[in-house]
Amino acid sequence: MCKMGPITMAGIMLIMIILTTQSFAETPKRPPNIDIGNFEYVLSSVNDVTRDVIVYWQNIHENEKNTIDDSFEYRAYYTSITDKNTIIHHPCNKTYANHATFVGLELNIGYNISVYSANKDGLSTEYANIYIPSSSERNDTVSLSLTKVKTYNDQGVYELSWEIYDSQKLFAANQLNYYTLYWCENDINHPNQCNGYMDWIYIPRTETSYIISVPDYWKDYQFAISANSMTLQKSNADGNQIYKFNSVSSGLVWESCTTLKITKTSKLNSIWISEVGKTFMALRWKFDCSEKTDFIHDFHIFYCPIQSLDDLQCLEKEQFKVVEKYMKQDRTPFAFLSNLKPSTTYKILILIYILNGDVIEGDPIIKATLPEAE
Repeated sequence: MCKMGPITMAGIMLIMIILTTQSFAETPKRPPNIDIGNFEYVLSSVNDVTRDVIVYWQNIHENEKNTIDDSFEYRAYYTSITDKNTIIHHPCNKTYANHATFVGLELNIGYNISVYSANKDGLSTEYANIYIPSSSERNDTVSLSLTKVKTYNDQGVYELSWEIYDSQKLFAANQLNYYTLYWCENDINHPNQCNGYMDWIYIPRTETSYIISVPDYWKDYQFAISANSMTLQKSNADGNQIYKFNSVSSGLVWESCTTLKITKTSKLNSIWISEVGKTFMALRWKFDCSEKTDFIHDFHIFYCPIQSLDDLQCLEKEQFKVVEKYMKQDRTPFAFLSNLKPSTTYKILILIYILNGDVIEGDPIIKATLPEAE
């Protein structure tokens, strides 16, 4: 058996250290993934004549960062060209785990934004690019509303539905038109920016709803949508006819209400009397995002006259009214209570009957009818 001397062993150890160090002495393998609609405008935090722009991306995997320390980060820049055709890279104001914020950008200028992966050895060789249209360009597109999100069960299955306005401005017959649906891991509901892993899927423009199963049902997710179009155009640059896609996007629009998880302890979001007379009341209510979802069977309304705010016991037998889920005005359910007594205080209670048999109860409201005219 051969024995190694201490010098030989030290040399081998030194070689191993050098090889180990060199194996990590390289920049990240690639930039993050970015889609055409991965941006949004928000009100400027510095004045009312500029805009703040947020650009989102999908994080790269740990084994692509090429680092064993905490030096990995994302870097985002927008570019401008000087009179001497010199390209200047302007860094973003702040970078987060999956998005970057640019503060005070001009309204009437479109911006090309590049996002790199970086570590202590430098930037990734390639970069992700996204174009942020000017306000005038964006006004030529559409507005979107992602309004209904619900949980079917506790296994992370959601139904999303959306509405699009002025779709003719973006969707045309000679274009590739589609939506992008986004989901992002998030501990805090919008308007707090989502800061977790983001993913997306493409949906045909003919669809207005989609059922999705998220990867980890025990996590909270935030959803968004963009409307996009791609037109194949001919370019005559340098005398050569080249076909390329001209892409336009509405930008990313987050869900307009929080994810709804129906439980027996859920409550009506708000109840109010929209009109009152001597013998009638018009009643309206909201329940988070439920106006368009299918899990509600109907609404039951109970009401009776009471002595006063200090005594909520019914003076007469409680009256009962059923309101079908499709009875709405201005997108909110409503009920009309008639044949009431003038100058009388009423207690009103709404129960929501769910298709799975659960019942959701709202807090009672107290309201008096108008007195008889003298």
